[in-house]
Amino acid sequence: MNKPVILVITPEMGGGGGCFYHRIATLANHINATPQYNTKVVVTPFPIMDTNLLSNTRCILFQRPVVGTMLEWIKRYKELQPKFGYSLVGELDDLFTEFHGESIPNYNGASLSRRDFTETDRIVAESVKYLDRMIVSTLMLERVYNEKFNYWNTVVLENAVPRSLYNTNRKTFFRDKPIVITPSGKQHCLQPIPINPQCPTGVAGLRGDYTGEWVEFLKDNIKNNKIEYIEMAGVSYFLEEVADKIQTTPWFDTPNYAGFLCRTQPDIIMAPLANNVFVKCKSCLKFVESCALGAVMMGSYFEGSPYERIHPLCRVPDNPTKEQLEKVFADIKANWKEILDYQYNFINSHGDWIESNDHAIKWLNACSPQNQVLV
Repeated sequence: MNKPVILVITPEMGGGGGCFYHRIATLANHINATPQYNTKVVVTPFPIMDTNLLSNTRCILFQRPVVGTMLEWIKRYKELQPKFGYSLVGELDDLFTEFHGESIPNYNGASLSRRDFTETDRIVAESVKYLDRMIVSTLMLERVYNEKFNYWNTVVLENAVPRSLYNTNRKTFFRDKPIVITPSGKQHCLQPIPINPQCPTGVAGLRGDYTGEWVEFLKDNIKNNKIEYIEMAGVSYFLEEVADKIQTTPWFDTPNYAGFLCRTQPDIIMAPLANNVFVKCKSCLKFVESCALGAVMMGSYFEGSPYERIHPLCRVPDNPTKEQLEKVFADIKANWKEILDYQYNFINSHGDWIESNDHAIKWLNACSPQNQVLV
């Protein structure tokens, strides 16, 4: 007998981003390879209207249903829903609109392209009329749908990581001179852009998520050889004076990024964040990755931060002073065993491995048509 099908339509397919790999690809692979799940996941970048497939389809899931082409596909599948009986579910992992007067912050490179969210809002407002459910990655994204679009049939499914990409053995050491990585570091600030024909006014550099005295703390510890610091895709402009002491890597797609982290086995993952709506819509993925790696997460802590659940000794206050950062750093070095135990227990007890039953079952339940079970 053929297994019931979940048909996933995603514009992210073929890209290297975590939205596709962590929320769709590795989860689909796990479900398809596990006999206990009575479901097959089919992933495609475009609609499939084959009636043989649709007759066995129990859910059609649309990743990032915020563009016009996706709306047209949703409407077409809605017309056929009474005949085939599948559910229509949306899936989203990032802020896509303006909320409470905020949108993409000016230090994010995407902000350089002027955006009018009017059309996006129109598409989303119409799409939710046809969707039976929305799966989102954070409570803040759920609030966006609830409060801005008056859509309440939402399920929060946080990001998880696959054992197939990360270490499964516990890391049991911490170097005297810690290896420190700030993942996606240059996405958290804006590099200066000199005057040129494409940008006639130029763009001043912005520290962005490196609020307070994060930069001064990093420069001092790099300069004085207290840490081995690694940046991805080049050195941030505000660290150029210590560039000769910084190791750089290419920009990686998700599988190669995970492979690099596993080979490097960093001691500390630093995650500075600014306190804004865009950041609060982000998931705790970097923390879960740290738990998987056996690297201590040292991250920004404020109400609504993605890192509210990191170990208390690792919490960096909003807009921190250099002294506050040094205190957290010292506490980490003195208590790394306790912190790694906390993180290891966290990932194993909260269903944050993609291969865990908790994560897969929650996703399958969110995809299930009314009064049907896909598990």
